[in-house]
Amino acid sequence: MVLSDLNKKVIGNLGKKIKPQVKLLGADALERLFTCHPQAKSYFTNFSGFTAKDKQVQDHGVLVLDALVEATNHLDNLPHHLEDLAKKHGTNLLVDPHNFALFSDCIAVTLAAHLSEFCPTTHCAFDKFLEEVIHQLNSQYR
Repeated sequence: MVLSDLNKKVIGNLGKKIKPQVKLLGADALERLFTCHPQAKSYFTNFSGFTAKDKQVQDHGVLVLDALVEATNHLDNLPHHLEDLAKKHGTNLLVDPHNFALFSDCIAVTLAAHLSEFCPTTHCAFDKFLEEVIHQLNSQYR
């Protein structure tokens, strides 16, 4: 992946905007995933509900967006930074890798809906970032 200096700056700034809102944004993105792609619910059999108001959805949304925000601080070494997370998903959880792309689309829509800073330039840079995150998460699958 090639991120320009401008891309890195935009992604870093967006990470700072996301951080204070991870609970809201993460829960919203997960609810979108469960609504648009109900097959994703099969990985969350312990959840009692699938709306943004459900505590388990909120908690998992925080986990995911906190991880993404932290990754925005490691743009020059994402493979190393995401290695443990990739191993967890690829060898323990065995999530179908296609779900990463579906979820990243839901995250982008959520950010566009909630953040005025999510303009076309920001969207383009963040899409590049999400594509690299997906690539790294898929790296441990065989």
